[in-house]
Amino acid sequence: MDMRLLRYFSVLADELHFGRAAARLHISQPPLSQQIRILEEEMGTALFMRSQHRVELTEAGKTLKEQVPLIFAQFERAIALTRCAGRGEVGSLEIGIISSAMVEPIPRALGVFAEQHPQVQWTLHEMTPAAQILALKERRLDVCFFRVSHDDPDIRSEVVMRETAVAALPLDHPLAARDEIALKELEAERFVSFGLQQSQLARFLQDCCVEAGFTPRIEQEVVEVHTLLCLVRERLGVALLPSSARQLSTGGVAFVPLARPCPEVSLHARYRAEEASPVLSLFLDTVRSVAAGVNASSR
Repeated sequence: MDMRLLRYFSVLADELHFGRAAARLHISQPPLSQQIRILEEEMGTALFMRSQHRVELTEAGKTLKEQVPLIFAQFERAIALTRCAGRGEVGSLEIGIISSAMVEPIPRALGVFAEQHPQVQWTLHEMTPAAQILALKERRLDVCFFRVSHDDPDIRSEVVMRETAVAALPLDHPLAARDEIALKELEAERFVSFGLQQSQLARFLQDCCVEAGFTPRIEQEVVEVHTLLCLVRERLGVALLPSSARQLSTGGVAFVPLARPCPEVSLHARYRAEEASPVLSLFLDTVRSVAAGVNASSR
């Protein structure tokens, strides 16, 4: 139905006079009468009772008069929501994450995004990087965050935060008070690591040790950062982690920088190369903005 017909009806229902209604609508009276007849034909019922001296609403007309403001309000809401959707301000977002990536800037970006765009529904999914990539390709995820490069023409990769690896050591370890250590100095240590079969980061850090001249003796493989740090704290091994992992520590662990050349384990955002979702674009803009602030404050 043409919304103009409802507007013409609404004005005439207020004025109950064709001349005054036509003046308010800035049209002449004959076209107004014609539009009202078209509306009545579409409704299948008379809306006005007309006589030589007066115009009155029928019962159907009275009912429509009550409903028209609701129709206009819903129509305006539909327009507003459509425009918001076009700007990415409403919709949903499925986000893949690994536990070691739940450090700044990601948690802060999620908080900022939730505050600024409360009409967007987003859900976190903790998954291994391999599972994240599969879910991206199957469109079960919109974006995911993990470390180490991943070459795939169907997936776009964007660095969110650049950081290097550090050694995580028990506080009373002989090397814990050093300003930096060479990776080779850890050759004789027992290691705690993320699972080599599940974690690209673990495999990358193992390769870095091999390049430094030794194969790390991995005593325990774990899934969660918290578990890894607890084992290090209890002197059950040392570990290699992104420098941001110190944000997740509850104490008892020293994080010692590695001497150059130290491995870079930057955090990446991954999403489908052809993705054009306004919601995703808005979220990535938020992540970039927050990350820029975090990087600036850490300098």
